Amino acid sequence: MRIHDVPTALLLGAAAVLLLAAVALLLKGRSVRRTAQRFRTRAVTTRATVVALEAKDLSLGGSPDTRYFPRVRFVPGGADQPVEVLTLTDVPPPPPRVGDGLDVAYDPERPERVDVAATEDSLEGAGRTWLLLGCGVLLLAFGVAAAWLVLVFVVWTS
Repeated sequence: MRIHDVPTALLLGAAAVLLLAAVALLLKGRSVRRTAQRFRTRAVTTRATVVALEAKDLSLGGSPDTRYFPRVRFVPGGADQPVEVLTLTDVPPPPPRVGDGLDVAYDPERPERVDVAATEDSLEGAGRTWLLLGCGVLLLAFGVAAAWLVLVFVVWTS
């Protein structure tokens, strides 16, 4: 059996690079999730007024899914001036109308970070994209390494 140097270097090098990329993506996902958890622990709930709604179409698969992100105005605790900001999370259906009140959770250290209070117990999407990408790249890294093993044991031994 003769192991070929160039294909080995290319395949194992690519697998190593993909493995490093997967680890970086997984760490980023964990960081985003932890940031969301820290936000939830120090967030203050208040009543805000909806000043606008921004519709964003998400399309996973075939059918588009429209999500509504309210722009709200509220006065943070200890402040004199109101803050107007787009929420970080969408509202559950049915969306509120402009002028309606909406319970929001905001970071007292950074009042421009606002979530809809109805999503307060859910970290469902926090870091999910990074984690899914990391898992996909990790599978790809293992696939490249497995391809090298197939070459070693099946192709190069015959």
